[in-house]
Amino acid sequence: MARILIADDRESMRTALKTAFIMRPNWEICGEATDGNEAIAKANELQPDLILIDFRMHLTDGLTAAAEIKKIMPKLPIVMYTLYKTDELEAAAKQVGVRSVVAKEDGVQSLLAAIDAELGGAQSKSGSGARSVD
Repeated sequence: MARILIADDRESMRTALKTAFIMRPNWEICGEATDGNEAIAKANELQPDLILIDFRMHLTDGLTAAAEIKKIMPKLPIVMYTLYKTDELEAAAKQVGVRSVVAKEDGVQSLLAAIDAELGGAQSKSGSGARSVD
């Protein structure tokens, strides 16, 4: 069972994502975060197999949070799901260790495919066994 932490400041988006994830019985939502600071704390506490993070959130954005999370858990796959995907954001995200950046406008199927690709090598519940695709 792959454990996923969802970090998005909009409750409606977190709910929609949880609904979409029902199609993947081998995925479990282990927690939710409403801002970047909470995402960092919950990643450390819950040790997920993957983090799905929004870019624009209150207090600390997803890019900053991803950079901090990667310092703690460098092998943990992070997928950014955002309304604001640009080449510049994607380059900055990859620089801090985000594995995939998916535009929300591309739809949930693109997101599910990106998560499937990242979880393909995850072997442990702590995220420490996730393979690197660098």
